Amino acid sequence: MSEERKNLRDMLDELDRFFEEFERAIEQTVRSSVNTGAKAFSKPVVAGMAMGLGPEGKPRIQFFGDNLVGPDGYRAPIYEQVVDEKEGSLRLIVELPGVEKEDVQISALEDRLSLEAARGERKYRMELTLQSAIDPESGTASYANGILEVVFKTRDKTNKGYRRVTVV
Repeated sequence: MSEERKNLRDMLDELDRFFEEFERAIEQTVRSSVNTGAKAFSKPVVAGMAMGLGPEGKPRIQFFGDNLVGPDGYRAPIYEQVVDEKEGSLRLIVELPGVEKEDVQISALEDRLSLEAARGERKYRMELTLQSAIDPESGTASYANGILEVVFKTRDKTNKGYRRVTVV
């Protein structure tokens, strides 16, 4: 089986698992409401996915929504990474509706980023591997209308993780 076909099959298998889990969650909610007499859906149900190509051209599926809220009440926000090799930058765009800029906390390493934001019932948390090595000290961020944009300068790939040490 070709590598492209294998990647596509993996992506479709992941979609099948997601929809099976989603169907079970809806079924459980409806059964619970019938048994208890409670309203099944007191607020809208949010569920979706974003599909694209990740590093090295491999398909990537990112699921988001209410059913992905963890036991601690946090959900993973939807995001996109854009590497601009010409300008030597990595731009991270994250959707964080319902929070304010002072609620957002960002930590970065050369190859990873952690983000957390919380305000009332709106809680987001994610940790991701960056598509390109960055200079963590170069980060700048702006937040408006529920969209966070973080920009870092990228590091030269030939020197990833290496530092010159002076012998005294």
